[in-house]
Amino acid sequence: MNSDKPILELIENFLSNQDVHETSRKKYKANIHLFIEWLTRNCNDVKNPLRSDIIRYKQYLIDTNKSATTIDAYLVPLRQFFKYLESEHIYDDITIGLHSPRKYLGYRKNYLQSDQVSLLLSSIDRSIITGKRDFAIINLMCNTGLRCIEVSRMDVLDVRPSKAGYTMLIQGKGRINKDRAIHIPDALFIPIHDYLIERTDAMKGNPPMFVNHAYCSHETRFTQLSISKIIKRYMRCVDIDSVKLTAHSLRHTAAINAIKAGATISEVQSMLGHRNSDTTDIYLRALEAESAEEGTAIRLLTDFYKNNKKNDKS
Repeated sequence: MNSDKPILELIENFLSNQDVHETSRKKYKANIHLFIEWLTRNCNDVKNPLRSDIIRYKQYLIDTNKSATTIDAYLVPLRQFFKYLESEHIYDDITIGLHSPRKYLGYRKNYLQSDQVSLLLSSIDRSIITGKRDFAIINLMCNTGLRCIEVSRMDVLDVRPSKAGYTMLIQGKGRINKDRAIHIPDALFIPIHDYLIERTDAMKGNPPMFVNHAYCSHETRFTQLSISKIIKRYMRCVDIDSVKLTAHSLRHTAAINAIKAGATISEVQSMLGHRNSDTTDIYLRALEAESAEEGTAIRLLTDFYKNNKKNDKS
């Protein structure tokens, strides 16, 4: 390398130049360090790796049975790192043309059917304040596709009356402002209202929409992790339990059931706040997978042949 700096210092310089969220920066650092550790064990010159070393590293990841998604997560920061080194005239980009294994583009998580949504909501005890809060959260997520973090960030004054319902301001994932607005009908606001009137702090300034009610953390903002945990707990209570069912599954539930109800992809994209329609298209693939499992096309084709055979005989 055309630099006297240690490799770890070059990595730090690269990371400091990345305009990404701090969480992503930490993942980049950890994944690049994994590559450096592998180089230390398998190459003679850590500071001057060859393209063949990168290819051998990729094969090592494949041989250790890592998923295509995980391998891609390891290779992406490496590509960015060597691209950075080349831009600084430190080292050639030896990752040019390096392909990640083809990722599965289908739907990985499960979602709730409409009867499961009803079962989940009906299991919540709404006679107590925590039950009112939990019902309002889960009902909102199942009907809007909001993420846990978006629900956690909400404040009381983020919901305002509007024509034929209410407008709700949302601070999306990766955003620093509440720059997205969605419309919610009365049926979604009523459970929120029923919860807020139970709280003594709800009309004081602009407190968080959903708060803790435990003695040690009373009236503090209900966190993303807390929301995730209570949703999973309610799912388990009604035997809707699977490693593929999480709190985030409620977002997928809202999207897929909205399509089943007749919403267009663009309407679902708007509901979810997706910038790219390709992200929303995954829900169409989920429905395609469901149709394949049910054998819809095969059943229709079988019926078609059967009906034609009857017509031929007649």
